[in-house]
Amino acid sequence: MAPILLVFLNVCLLVCGQIVWKIALNRTPLTGIQNLGTVLMQPYILIGCLLYGIATLIWFYALSRFDLSRVYPLQSIAYVLGALFGWIVLKETFTSSQWVGLLFLVGGAFLLAR
Repeated sequence: MAPILLVFLNVCLLVCGQIVWKIALNRTPLTGIQNLGTVLMQPYILIGCLLYGIATLIWFYALSRFDLSRVYPLQSIAYVLGALFGWIVLKETFTSSQWVGLLFLVGGAFLLAR
């Protein structure tokens, strides 16, 4: 059970990083090289980078302790959480085919991680 919890923590941090990046980019869109510095210095962008850094350290630890073939498929749960957070937090639209796709991702990740 430890690999699942560890990778789930990793995935949650990755998804949270993506959400705060999306919020930041909704506020100040990247329009080209001329505003790249402004975009990169936004607090939410920096927080997202911190979350990604912590997630990477957790991933290093998971890779050092568990088989890649077991933990890597669990990373696909990031797609599911990212889509759900986009729907819930960012009020993005969601189609029935996207729901079906998420179910396939969850089922596939479960089967691969066994």
